[in-house]
Amino acid sequence: MKKGFVLGLLALASVAIAGSAFAGLPCAAYSSCELTVAQHSNCHAGATNPTTDVLFSYGQVNFDSLCIAVTVRDCLGAAIETCSVRFDYSGAFDPQNENGGGTNGWLCGTGSATALTDANGTARFYVVGGGAGQLELTWSVTAECADPEVELCAQVDTLCVKSTDFNGSGNINFFDTFKYLPQLSSGSGWSGNMNCASPAVNFFDTFRYLPDLSAGSACAGFSVGNTFAGADCSAPILP
Repeated sequence: MKKGFVLGLLALASVAIAGSAFAGLPCAAYSSCELTVAQHSNCHAGATNPTTDVLFSYGQVNFDSLCIAVTVRDCLGAAIETCSVRFDYSGAFDPQNENGGGTNGWLCGTGSATALTDANGTARFYVVGGGAGQLELTWSVTAECADPEVELCAQVDTLCVKSTDFNGSGNINFFDTFKYLPQLSSGSGWSGNMNCASPAVNFFDTFRYLPDLSAGSACAGFSVGNTFAGADCSAPILP
């Protein structure tokens, strides 16, 4: 009887020790990563899956960004505060047909960013870019508050992108206007239809483009080459 009681205590102690070993250490199985469209001012905010369509601007706050929300938990399910997490991202791009060959995508930033989790174990990263077409965004999140580091997630998302930076150069200037004017003249074009109010490209779209053109808006970052053979985005699902 006494021997069984002692063995039971030892078993409980072992579980407690094992539990304490997991406490405070990032655990991929209990952590989460989610990509959504921030601002919800994009063309398809009313669609079933708004993350497939994004409208970027380098200077206007009522446009979109991609938000990657990360919640870091240990293997006991407890949130980990002030954990340094690293977000790494890259991309491939398939330009929209009406923009012609040689047009790239653009991603702002260096391809890597770090942040500390808050009291809920959450950190957020935002991605803004340029170009018009399909973007294949490859990204991962790694917890640096462990030795060795723990990769929490890694995934690839494909998104239809529009922006005021039509050619994906990182600068908005007359080269972008050369891409936009033929669509305005013909009254049609997927990338030029920036307000998505109808199939037509008209002066309402110009009002969305001109502020960035006038300001010469730019974003330091890197070009995303034409290495991804995606589908054409010319038939978006309007709300």
